[in-house]
Amino acid sequence: MGKMRLQILSRDDIKRIHNASIKVLETIGAQFLNHKALDYLEKYGCTIDRKRMTAKIPEAVVNEFMKKALPEIPYVNRDLKPIPRQEIHFATFDQGTYLTERDGTSHPSTCKDVEKVLIVGNSLDAVDIPNGAVAARDINPETAGLHTTLITWNTLSNPKKALPGYGGRDGKTMKVIIEMASVLAGGIEQLRKTPFITGGVCPTSPLVWPGPGLDSMMIAAENGMATWTIGMATSGSMAPMSLAGTMVVHNAEMLSFETFSQLVAYDAGWNGIAGKMGCSSSVLDVRKGYYPVGNPEMALLNAAAAELAQYYQCPNVSAGA
Repeated sequence: MGKMRLQILSRDDIKRIHNASIKVLETIGAQFLNHKALDYLEKYGCTIDRKRMTAKIPEAVVNEFMKKALPEIPYVNRDLKPIPRQEIHFATFDQGTYLTERDGTSHPSTCKDVEKVLIVGNSLDAVDIPNGAVAARDINPETAGLHTTLITWNTLSNPKKALPGYGGRDGKTMKVIIEMASVLAGGIEQLRKTPFITGGVCPTSPLVWPGPGLDSMMIAAENGMATWTIGMATSGSMAPMSLAGTMVVHNAEMLSFETFSQLVAYDAGWNGIAGKMGCSSSVLDVRKGYYPVGNPEMALLNAAAAELAQYYQCPNVSAGA
């Protein structure tokens, strides 16, 4: 039996979203709240407004650097051996802040909770990439990511499971995680041959890139590591009410990030790295004023985002709904 596919966007739809995204980047631009990032963008032909910390990115720059993006991120197990490639890998979501126990009681999540959730993911056949699913809130937020990384590496013993690749939330943390990963890999050069960690940042829609996360991303790209981002443009609040308009905002964010990642890597001497485009977009519940998960519109937005990433030949992670 052949595979069934859900197709949300036609080829014409994709072209229209792409062209609208380019128009946004050329005429409005994106905010990069990081002076080093603006320096990079200015060096490669973007128009910079230092006062507003915005960069207008020409179509030619997008085209030049999007061509350099590698189509895959290497997935390896705890022993840094490649896991079999699949068209789709399933991963658990992460960064929950509370855990509900079996008796129905809830509490702020802890390091021990991160470990417990990883043990479950390590055992489930349906999960390819187990994330900790919850944040370690019982320790200093500045070092929580380091503890979570160490817990993950010490817990995922199943050789069929891929190590989650997310790196530090800021430049300082990313540098330490690269040092930790180098020890695991047997040196920085070995790590660069199998770059299983990534540096990245989530945008604040519409089109604002926070400074600390950009530091994390730049350090990863400068070292030849993969980068990641997950957009959460929300229809009716941080994006237009229409789903098509929301996809333009999301796609403009993805193109600005991927272009920037590639030019940073190129400046450091790398001719292309993998950059994961992510989506967790939804629609505003206008009655209650919150971001809901699991609604039909979220499924449509995230499926469309995956099709756009395929069009650009970039790795993608989309939220399940």
